[in-house]
Amino acid sequence: MLKLVDVADILADMADKSALMSLLRAQPDRWLSAAEIHAALGAVPDRTLRNWLTGLIESGDIESRGERKGRRYRSRSRPVLITPGAGAIERTAELARIATPSIFSAANEILIEHIVAPIYTRPPATYKEDWLEGYVPNESAYLAEPIRHELASLGKRPPVYGRPGTYVRKIYDRLLIDLSYNSSRLEGNTYSLADTERLVMQGEAAPGKQNAERIMILNHKEAIRYLIDHIGTLEVSEESIRTLHYLLADSLVAVGAAGQIRDDSVRITGTTYAPLEGRERLTRLLLRVIEKARAIRDPFEQSLFLLVHLSYLQPFTDVNKRTARLASIIPLIRGDYVPQSFVEVDEGSYLKATIVVYELNAVGPLAEVYAWSYRRSCQRYDVQAHAVGFDEIAALYRPQRRALVTRLVREHVPRAQAALWLGRNIPPEIEPRHSQKFIADALAEVEHLDASRIGGLGITREELNEWQRL
Repeated sequence: MLKLVDVADILADMADKSALMSLLRAQPDRWLSAAEIHAALGAVPDRTLRNWLTGLIESGDIESRGERKGRRYRSRSRPVLITPGAGAIERTAELARIATPSIFSAANEILIEHIVAPIYTRPPATYKEDWLEGYVPNESAYLAEPIRHELASLGKRPPVYGRPGTYVRKIYDRLLIDLSYNSSRLEGNTYSLADTERLVMQGEAAPGKQNAERIMILNHKEAIRYLIDHIGTLEVSEESIRTLHYLLADSLVAVGAAGQIRDDSVRITGTTYAPLEGRERLTRLLLRVIEKARAIRDPFEQSLFLLVHLSYLQPFTDVNKRTARLASIIPLIRGDYVPQSFVEVDEGSYLKATIVVYELNAVGPLAEVYAWSYRRSCQRYDVQAHAVGFDEIAALYRPQRRALVTRLVREHVPRAQAALWLGRNIPPEIEPRHSQKFIADALAEVEHLDASRIGGLGITREELNEWQRL
């Protein structure tokens, strides 16, 4: 039998743990340090607080990241990425029991209810090749025809200066920020939109953030740049998908794993789904997914098909959903549609919809998330374009202009000689009728060149300082 004093201690301990949980749940998007928690809770011995935190982590109520003084805690209500190691790779995906967002229809709410039930009540699931084979391009449809027509009418834009597949250059900077931010956010990245903009455009990392978060966002920047730079020849292919994975996963997976089909197993906790393993089999199925996707004529159906089946197959050791999201915009940017940026989609809705795909092979919830977010993406880019205006020629030749300015700096061309040098080094792809405008835009770039712009040009601060001393 417990002594009376022991019972009192236990009740006090439970009450204090309750206060700790209330503190973390009140700030679900913040990672709090032990010092911040201690200050909020009041006079709690350090050792006692550490014991509470350890117990709550073991019970699955909270999660942590970082080491020693850099360790942070928050309520466990979102997916957590665990850095891959050798052999089997485990990635946790805890589902929060929160109210289903209104973007889901009543029928899809029923599907969501299936996968938020306790995991031991849900049957095991693995990859079903017959589900993939049952999809017949241009006969089967994950998006209903009225929805496809609606999204096409909302998203179609004129190509830049009449060149097919170039509308995306018009919104290139905004796309870099929005897609890098939202795709990373869906993986639990804690960079804010403003933090992401400073990192992407100026190369300035946010203080107090994990290095892996910075790398994740910069990898998105490189992958998006790859899509835009190859807009004229880009297509859905094994090469493009593996390149996207390489760019997105570089420095985030084991050495040699980026861009390579895996042999190792992948486990996703929080779901009963167990993906297949084996490089030969996964390669064959990836090629089959690509073959079916390429046969789909409607760009939105093709986009959603890629999002669904690349996520479902899990062909890489990690970074599969990020690869699927970027691959899914290929059909849209090729056709001069607003790219899908997954604007304002909350992590819980996206995760639940994806697990419905994994366990039930049902696409309805993810299709609703996709359509809802695409409408928001179109509105965002329309407002942005109206607010900032647009110079079509400047956008059309942005890569050539930036490359030439970078070359000018590295070749130590003095500012006073910039105009003459630029006129002599116009890239051959600049149309003659645009040459004077191109030189003027490049010269303006040179005149305003400072530390805030070097991140977008790939120039180091040392190179800038050396050029400015000329």
